[in-house]
Amino acid sequence: MDTTLKKDLYDHLAPVWSGSFSRDVTAESNVPDAMPDMAGVIDAEGVITLRSKDTQAGAVELAASLNVSVMYAPEGGGALQSLPMVIPVEMHLDASGADTDCQTLAVMRVRAIDARMINSRKLSVRADIDCETAVYQRRSMEVVSGLVQETGDVHILTKTEDMTVVADVREKTFVVTDEYPLPAGCTAAEHILSQRAEAAVEDVKYVSGKVVFRGRIRAGILYGGQDGQTYAGRYETEWSQIMEVDTDAAEASAAVSLMFTGVYFDLPERPGEDGKVKAELHLVAQTVCRRTQPISYIADIYSNRTVLLGRTEPLCLTGQVQAVSMRQTVTGSAEVLGGAGEAVCAWATVGGVTVEGETVRTTVNVRAVVRQDGGVFTPVRCRMGAEFTTSIPAGTALQNVSVTAADVYCAPSGSGLDVRVVLSMDALAVTERTVTAVSAVTEDAEAWAAAPAAPSLSLVRLAPDADMWAVAKKYRSTVEAIRAANGERTAGLLLIPKAR
Repeated sequence: MDTTLKKDLYDHLAPVWSGSFSRDVTAESNVPDAMPDMAGVIDAEGVITLRSKDTQAGAVELAASLNVSVMYAPEGGGALQSLPMVIPVEMHLDASGADTDCQTLAVMRVRAIDARMINSRKLSVRADIDCETAVYQRRSMEVVSGLVQETGDVHILTKTEDMTVVADVREKTFVVTDEYPLPAGCTAAEHILSQRAEAAVEDVKYVSGKVVFRGRIRAGILYGGQDGQTYAGRYETEWSQIMEVDTDAAEASAAVSLMFTGVYFDLPERPGEDGKVKAELHLVAQTVCRRTQPISYIADIYSNRTVLLGRTEPLCLTGQVQAVSMRQTVTGSAEVLGGAGEAVCAWATVGGVTVEGETVRTTVNVRAVVRQDGGVFTPVRCRMGAEFTTSIPAGTALQNVSVTAADVYCAPSGSGLDVRVVLSMDALAVTERTVTAVSAVTEDAEAWAAAPAAPSLSLVRLAPDADMWAVAKKYRSTVEAIRAANGERTAGLLLIPKAR
């Protein structure tokens, strides 16, 4: 009896390893001789840029740079000073299953950054860096879907399910340029005290083998004017990109993450009211493209001429993958030592994210610089909790969850500041299920010879929800023979003929 099984191959990129890690990086720096002594640290701001990724056997090596600006008040008063620092960030991740032929995606974020004086000529910086990494490897999944040669002696129960797979993982580097005006009242900027840049993807579409995505860059720059005053500028730049991906699907979905690889702001060469700040922002877009396709597999097999022993294995399938996006505003207040004043600048960083079922929780850390009467600058800190409650179907899990601060607003209130932060939460709602599939079959002729003979006709009472396939297998019949013997009746007393 020929029971050679037909096997289908499904080519895809399998996630072989993923992880989320936090690392503390620290560095010390001396104040250059040309700069005045420190009276106190006002604020520290940093932008992380990715330098390289290297995937090896069992490990991932990541290298980045944390570009920090530390603002401080000089001894004896005067204009704020800024001390730039570049802190190398290197991560060695033990990634079991990774190899040199894998494709790796990595996103690093600055969760918190602080600077403190060691003495009037030396300071230290500590930053909490969060890294999310995923490693993919191209594989072929083998699934038994039928018989090489159909015969009337072997009966198979074939089922079809939708399966979502990663079809392609791609990267694209690009550059966004823009010119920003100096803040009102600042006719000549002497130097940049601090700079911040954030990039966000706002829309992603898949069109005929291409991923079209657009987003926005938000930048904040604090200037030291030639008049000794401090000025703040907030800017936005919209951008769009097209990336080709390797998938032949008519419909697909894509998720895009961004990392800066370089951030540059250049002041005007000559002072003037029409001076523009030149922005040059280098980014890498990392894209995961998914397609959904039907997959057929053998759920059961038997014969009425012999005993067939089917070996089964669990088949893990990813069903629907849907993007989930939510926005909400969290509010809080911060006390200001010495009383309320004007918030010159404000930034927010998002702490670690926890997911419990449908709920996503995180913390928001707000830092602001307040200018009080008399030109005194005071650092302000505020910490708030945030919670997102999603509506996802049962059996669905949230994956690839990220929360970012889109906008920060501060307003004087009493002796402090009222703080408002707009948060954006993005995730994937993934439905996964496991089915039992036949992977191999063997014939047991001795068991068939020892089995008692089955009656040529049986009268069996069946419930309305009876599994007709299981009944046919038990009584050595077929579903077609049972239907032919009983017409439209599918419950009650039914005749079960033995297969001929």
